[in-house]
Amino acid sequence: MGEPQSVPQSVIYELINETINKDAYDIDFPEGWKERTKYILLMPLTHLQYITVPSPLSKRNDNYYPLTLFVSTLWIFGYCTIIVWFTFDITAGLEIPFSIIPMFIYPFGVSLRDFKKFDDFEIASRQFINELPD
Repeated sequence: MGEPQSVPQSVIYELINETINKDAYDIDFPEGWKERTKYILLMPLTHLQYITVPSPLSKRNDNYYPLTLFVSTLWIFGYCTIIVWFTFDITAGLEIPFSIIPMFIYPFGVSLRDFKKFDDFEIASRQFINELPD
């Protein structure tokens, strides 16, 4: 009997990366009214990020990873500032304790994001199993 074949780690990484990020940078106008409505509402954020953050997955931008990291950090800083600012204004306007919103609303948002990660992992796992050599 022959030895079992092993798949190089770089091939596994590339396969998982391509499966998860297949349409990550697609800004084409979608089909269907629900997708189009979401696309139009999110257009200012998605298009501005598409323009300002160089894609690290692109072969021509592979040396721009420090710039990508820096600009992405600036975007995260901006989002965090807006979230804290709105939280402060809402709690001050409703005259409720400042810990209510972070304790109840934010964990709900985090759990929604985690469900999306589990779905992405299942898709990557199925694709990886299908691509493995016999």
